[in-house]
Amino acid sequence: MTEPRALPHDLYITAVVDALGAAGLEPTTAETSDAESNRYDATGLTTQLDALLTWDGDTTGLNTDEHEDGLVLLWEHPAEQWQWAPRGAHGSLVHEPEFLPLHRWADPAAVVDVARVLLAGLPVPGGEDPRLWAHYVSSSEAVTAWAAQE
Repeated sequence: MTEPRALPHDLYITAVVDALGAAGLEPTTAETSDAESNRYDATGLTTQLDALLTWDGDTTGLNTDEHEDGLVLLWEHPAEQWQWAPRGAHGSLVHEPEFLPLHRWADPAAVVDVARVLLAGLPVPGGEDPRLWAHYVSSSEAVTAWAAQE
């Protein structure tokens, strides 16, 4: 059986998911892809790198008064920031994802801090967190090389 092809952002998303798990906030699912249409390209002819972290409505610690069906965190290239949206029934998003004050290569600990706030149903924190992932330069270069091949 063939192993799935590694994507240039897999290492980073794995570090984020590991940090979330260590904090007791492991998402229900975490997926990376390079198959979605690039929603930032008006032609619709290119794909984008993305990651979708999902917390279902039965996630321990989720404030279901605020997010009855859970929520998602979204990482996309070429977007420069993480995004989030509450989930609706059957996994649909309640609204278009909103940008978070997290750089695309935010330190996984910063992602944990923001996820904790969102799961608690508190308002999204303001101001960008300046902490960056220790390996963001090499991963950023890999993502740039991937985009050049598109």
